[in-house]
Amino acid sequence: MPINVRAAGLLAALAVLRLYVQPLYSLISDCDETFNYWEPLNLLVRGFGKQTWEYSPEYSIRSWAFLMPLQVLLLGVRRLVQAREWPTATLFYAGRAALGLLSLVFEKNLYLELVKTTNTEVAEMWLAFQLLNPGWFHASVELLPSSLAMVLLLGYLKDSLRYLSTDKEKPFVSALFYLFLAGLLGWPFVLVLGLPLVLHYVLSHRMIVTLRTGFSSVLVLSMILGCVFVVDSIFYRRLTLVPWNIVKYNVLGTSADSGPHIFGTEPWYYYVFSLLLNLPLPTLIFAIVALLHTNLWPVWCSLFAWLVVFIAQPHKEERFMYPIYAFVTLASSIGFTKVSKLLWRSKLYRHSFKGAVFAVLICQSVLRITALVNNYTAPLHVYSTLEPSDAPVNVCTGREWYHFPASFFLPDSHRLRFVNSGFDGLLPGDFPEEMPLLEVISQVPEGMNQFNKFDPGKVVSIDMCDYYVDIMMQSDPEQDVFDPTDMPLGWEISTCAPFIDGANSSFLGRAFQIPASVLSRLPKSVRALVERYHKAKHLQYCVFKNSAAELA
Repeated sequence: MPINVRAAGLLAALAVLRLYVQPLYSLISDCDETFNYWEPLNLLVRGFGKQTWEYSPEYSIRSWAFLMPLQVLLLGVRRLVQAREWPTATLFYAGRAALGLLSLVFEKNLYLELVKTTNTEVAEMWLAFQLLNPGWFHASVELLPSSLAMVLLLGYLKDSLRYLSTDKEKPFVSALFYLFLAGLLGWPFVLVLGLPLVLHYVLSHRMIVTLRTGFSSVLVLSMILGCVFVVDSIFYRRLTLVPWNIVKYNVLGTSADSGPHIFGTEPWYYYVFSLLLNLPLPTLIFAIVALLHTNLWPVWCSLFAWLVVFIAQPHKEERFMYPIYAFVTLASSIGFTKVSKLLWRSKLYRHSFKGAVFAVLICQSVLRITALVNNYTAPLHVYSTLEPSDAPVNVCTGREWYHFPASFFLPDSHRLRFVNSGFDGLLPGDFPEEMPLLEVISQVPEGMNQFNKFDPGKVVSIDMCDYYVDIMMQSDPEQDVFDPTDMPLGWEISTCAPFIDGANSSFLGRAFQIPASVLSRLPKSVRALVERYHKAKHLQYCVFKNSAAELA
């Protein structure tokens, strides 16, 4: 199918974002991404990494099958990195670029389907909403099951639209294939999103047709589940069904001292603020309008069901909304097109309306993305400055442990160590080294628990540290063993980068960045009002070097 010039421009801009800008400049928004996915991947590729309790064979609620595609890719890239003597962080960025490419391919495919099943205007608007999507900017290059599910659900939406427009069995089963892949290789809870589509098929087809399609769907489900089961059972060296373990831990096995709620709870409106931050206001408004398009009720019901289920859960995280981002932008593109056609027949008014909407979209998206990049990416910059060494090197951190980006930023001889700080929960341990890979993975580690209880075996003495990473702010002498503002003798600053001071910045200052050049040109009264509510102060995020240590 030929692509017009406007769509080609949007796809080209999308490619630049997904393959270059996002991999290089996006933040790591959650330590779960680092320690539960990048660290095990570093083990598979480089032979070392931090280990969380979720990867203990006792619990096995993280899938090695999820990491295998990137493992295969990065093992090949590593040979090139070693031959060219490039920084090991190149592997991290290559992995991100691969995730961005996956998103780009699925986005292009859904665009082409929208051209067929709706019209060119809706399809192009969907590309625009995807392009100006702060949430997708960081989520699509994150190594998280919810991020993979978010991308694979583009395939689910593509074939769902084809099924709803043709009523054929093949696209219905194909839609379920992507749903099963998103749920079993990614995040099991997204399987809920397929229930309305299944209900639609059951209600609109004869029993014999439904049974035949059901058999095909179960066969697809069994094949995917079987592959995941075999891979994880080989790695853990015991029969392991990780998707079931995830559901059991998060839903069936919760208690007062175990379950996701022990890591924090949030009020019901948490997701309202999350969606307002990660999706521009016009995107959300037009998505509501599209709900009147009843032909797509199975898609809209999926969106409602997801919101109802997750708002009701006490433990809330931003990434839990990732799977519905594409549903929202799809609704927005339809809603926007309907509003612009119904309200304004005149081309002049329609163009003016579109211009105003895009001005808001661009403004909110750029200010949000710029804030994320400039306020929260200091850890990636400072860890990337560590120099290779022939001798073993301990890179330590305390209260800033959760901002560690990944061991891909550490040279081969460097290892991350934790020291005592105010954190009293369970820190990650270390995967054993100098052992066969499957033996490392299948060995039950010491000091792990599912109750987030502190284990003293996870920390070392500050005397063992060659480098220390912390934010330039006074620490609590009763809890922390290192105070950046009063460094012990023999320590010096190696490098620093600006990082947002959350305690002394306003919500708007943390969430959106207004360029100083723009602020200076505002009228004095307006500038004073903006500065009153938009406060953004930064601290220095630093690597400190123990000059007394002898680094080869």
